[in-house]
Amino acid sequence: MISPMSNIGDDHMTRMDSGKFLESRDFLFHAAPYRFSSGEIVPSHSHDFIELAYVAQGQGEHYYKGEYYNIAEGDVFMIEPDEEHAYRAGNAHLPVVYNVLFQPELLRRELEPLADVASFVDFFYLEPFLRKTLRFQGHLRLKPYEQIEMESLLHRLILDFKEKKLGYRILTKTRLIELFIFLSRCHHDRKHSPLQELSSDEKVILHISEFIRKHYAQPLTLAQVSEMCRMSQTGFSTKFKQYIGKTFTEFRNETRIRVAKQLLEQSDRKIMEVAQDVGYEDLSFFNKMFKNMVGFSPSQYRNAATTATHASNSPPS
Repeated sequence: MISPMSNIGDDHMTRMDSGKFLESRDFLFHAAPYRFSSGEIVPSHSHDFIELAYVAQGQGEHYYKGEYYNIAEGDVFMIEPDEEHAYRAGNAHLPVVYNVLFQPELLRRELEPLADVASFVDFFYLEPFLRKTLRFQGHLRLKPYEQIEMESLLHRLILDFKEKKLGYRILTKTRLIELFIFLSRCHHDRKHSPLQELSSDEKVILHISEFIRKHYAQPLTLAQVSEMCRMSQTGFSTKFKQYIGKTFTEFRNETRIRVAKQLLEQSDRKIMEVAQDVGYEDLSFFNKMFKNMVGFSPSQYRNAATTATHASNSPPS
């Protein structure tokens, strides 16, 4: 991890303008993942739009409002307009950060009906849109099962925005509102569940969930992980669902399919090879599982992702 004393702030701060970084004046939005290289620094800058950042992988350092913060997988936070901030990656565990950029005006009208709903009004992600003075500090560390949902929501949002099919602007707004509602629920759960010292069982289950995330390709079974935890299969299943919010099988399969989606987008490996890479030896079962969870077959998904990438890289006509 980078030393928190590293000076990534800069006296010569760059200011980023909506006109350059967002799609257009009549649709003030942009979203995309950013992969850091080893030791990369994103120098001090500010912008006239809001930035929602989600750390999907890795670790790094974030400079914000004169303070240094370590960031890691599962962190989600908001950057206010006109606030100086910067990022820095180390030489290992390189971060992948999803950036969602937009002007508050993009959603102000859509979110006004939520102003009378207490759980939304007090949520620090939505409240800024309902106030003229944007002063807030938003930071949330998502749990493993929440990270899977967050990444699924972000993927659909970014894919719709990239493809720019008929009605994509309405759909993009809808996806963004869905994202904020999801985050508001995560915030609500924490607000009404005071932090307590983790029980030994909870620590074990959280460690196992992290093990699954890192070793998804192994032929993990309920019997194996139950034995690892020194629990009965019934006891393990009950506690896993209690602390993670998913069954063991759901969590394992969602983790595998999430990685499979990334491989289909970023590599030219055959679908059979992708299936094996994420732990499925039976191609037909993989195809069925993928379509049930994503809504497309692996080949359809790859074609859509490839088309969207080509469209985004094509010069304007």
